[in-house]
Amino acid sequence: MNVLKSVLEGKLPLSRELAEYVYQCTECANCTEVCHETHNENLVLNTSKWIDHYKVWDALRKDLVEAGFAPLEKHRDLVKYMNDDAMKNPYGEDMAKKFAWTSDFPNIKDKGDLVFFAGCTMPLRQQDTLKNMMSILIAAGMEIALSKEEWCCGSIGARIGEYKSVNELMKHNIDILKNMGAKTVFTACAGCYRTLKMDYPEILEGELPFEVKHITEVLVELLNNNQVPFKPEEGEKLKVTYHDPCHLGRHMDLYDIPREVVSKIPGVELIEMRRNRKHAWCCGAGGGVKSQFPDLAKEISKERISEAVESGADILTTSCPFCIGNFRDAYEEMEPEIKEKIQVIDVIDFIASKI
Repeated sequence: MNVLKSVLEGKLPLSRELAEYVYQCTECANCTEVCHETHNENLVLNTSKWIDHYKVWDALRKDLVEAGFAPLEKHRDLVKYMNDDAMKNPYGEDMAKKFAWTSDFPNIKDKGDLVFFAGCTMPLRQQDTLKNMMSILIAAGMEIALSKEEWCCGSIGARIGEYKSVNELMKHNIDILKNMGAKTVFTACAGCYRTLKMDYPEILEGELPFEVKHITEVLVELLNNNQVPFKPEEGEKLKVTYHDPCHLGRHMDLYDIPREVVSKIPGVELIEMRRNRKHAWCCGAGGGVKSQFPDLAKEISKERISEAVESGADILTTSCPFCIGNFRDAYEEMEPEIKEKIQVIDVIDFIASKI
């Protein structure tokens, strides 16, 4: 905030050096929670009571982009790939590769009330988890539609302040989903969920013609209706701790439903880490940090994994492909004694292992 004050007062110019500093923030929004949770009734500061801090950092990034000091090198590549007509994803992969997994599921529909927005990370980096998700939904009797014409949701561009590249993506995706007859659109990516549900209406200045849900919101309904065919419970209960993805928790206030999903898995005792819910420690992958500063991202992740071990959990689970990807990268570099104590697994894969 002091840096921003100096910029506004003209004491510190926008620069490449400032951009390198600003983009080391994951935009996890914990700063907002900490400041808004000030318990001293005599302390009343504008910054601690009413400012949404991450929106301020977001605005600074936008200014840095418009001034030509950003995107940084890796971020520039992400935006380039995201807008390439042959790719439309930030990973630089051919667009057709994103839908290769669908060949295993010929019963996926082209149109329907319930549409799955696949995003980019899971189809291109975590296909096994994606296939597990579809297997769970099919076993529960769900009919799912998906479009092979969807583009990146634009989250990457929005988080790094490159908004001019996002509008076309958003309009295209909304038209595709609307033409499919979607009444509910769900996604398994926390970043896509936040972008679709929050950014799309805000940036395009209008309500969406469909409801947006996260996969945990879909799963909890199935679990509550006993539609998931779990195997009989065996052995001792596993202690499982849930990591709150920042884009689900602090950004979207989705805390209880994912925990309800975990707690309904047979043979599970849900326990909490020391920092949880709105005070959860970030996985380190957000805000473009993973791509530009991968070592920093992994160090943040290692701290979270260590905290999960400290809780006494056997399993660390979460519901975000970015969190899982970064946890796995950090986990591989951690000491053998850590790996002996805990496993890292996506909540979708965990459910799939029980059916």
